Order: sequence, then C-alpha cells, then structure tokens
Amino acid sequence: MRKLSGKKMAGTKEASYPAEERFNPDFIKEVEQSIQDVKDGKGIKFKTADDLFDHLKK
Repeated sequence: MRKLSGKKMAGTKEASYPAEERFNPDFIKEVEQSIQDVKDGKGIKFKTADDLFDHLKK
C-alpha cells in the first residue's frame, strides 16, 4: 500500500475565490443589512423545514 505524504498531488485544485473588489458593493451592503436584521430579531423563524418550504411556495 502506498503512503500519502503532505505533498500536493498533481492535478488537484485549491479552492479559489474572486477578489473582494469584484463583488457588487450594493449587494454586499444588502447582505450585511440582512445579517444585521436577523441579529436584531427581524428574521422569520420556522419550526420545521416543511414550514419554510410552505412559506416559500406562497
């Protein structure tokens, strides 16, 4: 059996993300506001996943 070392194997890819400046600033503000709204208790809470899906269907 071959032992794997800590070296990177050929053909593997590392996760890559776009540079932060490529994101739309308005979208970032919207997401940050949504996060703050949830922290302030303004989010909608559901008891079950089925309740969530029923709400989304409406």
